[in-house]
Order: sequence, then structure tokens, then C-alpha cells
Amino acid sequence: MPNANYVKGRRKEYKIVKNLKNDGFDIAQRTAGSHSPIDVFAIHKRDKKIVFVQSKPDNYPEYEIKKIHEELDFLNDEFIVEFWLL
Repeated sequence: MPNANYVKGRRKEYKIVKNLKNDGFDIAQRTAGSHSPIDVFAIHKRDKKIVFVQSKPDNYPEYEIKKIHEELDFLNDEFIVEFWLL
């Protein structure tokens, strides 16, 4: 059985996915087991928006949140988006 922190984090990610879909995103998905800085991604077709979410506990230290923002801020630039089917 998974540990309590994993279960709590997974529950929060599912809640984020549900909220994104309720907000009109066409695709919202967990990246379960990826061990990457992205826990959830979502795509809104009409608004042409892709969102990446890093989920952390509510009591996560503010300085750590700031550090994550600094490390991943480059994701807020413009990118070329491609779809590949392999």
C-alpha cells in the first residue's frame, strides 16, 4: 500500500485535474510516476493555452516555492508546439 504522503499528493492532483476540466480545459491529465517537475498538464483548445502544474503540500515553505518559480519560469515563454504520433 502506498504511503500516506503519496496518497495525499495523488488526491490533490486528481482534484486539480477535476478543477481544470470544470474550468473548461479540454484535456487535463496527471503525469503519474513521472518524477518530473510537472505533476499535471492541461490543454484549453479555444484559448490555445497549455498549463503545467507542480503540486505541493499547502504547508510547503515559501522560499522553496520561490525557488521552483525561478527554476521553471522559462516555461512561461512562447514555444513551438508539435504533436507526434509514434
